[in-house]
Amino acid sequence: MAGLVVVIEMAISQYILRPPGYSAWKINRRDSCDIALRVTYLSLQMLDLGLTLLAAHLGFPELNPIIKATLNSTYHLAILKFGIPLLIILFVPGKLLIPAIVLIAAVVGWNIKELLLL
Repeated sequence: MAGLVVVIEMAISQYILRPPGYSAWKINRRDSCDIALRVTYLSLQMLDLGLTLLAAHLGFPELNPIIKATLNSTYHLAILKFGIPLLIILFVPGKLLIPAIVLIAAVVGWNIKELLLL
């Protein structure tokens, strides 16, 4: 019985004496990376939306037929360019968003290049 008490006291002292947040450090790093990827994806989507609206305002033609159909309706455009990406970041893990982030970053870069050259 005395041995069991010593083991329990050692376990409690190790739990109390370890640095705060020690066990949660790895989880928080993974979660913060996941959150950063999701925020990056959504931010790039919003930047693409802003560039699309700017280009449409300046008179450039929209080449994407789906976006072209929604440019007249603010609600449809908001659902398409904000609602769907929001659902994606809620249900898709951050690591799986990396290819989409690369693709949307290329699209945003292309849009910026086209707006600056034309």
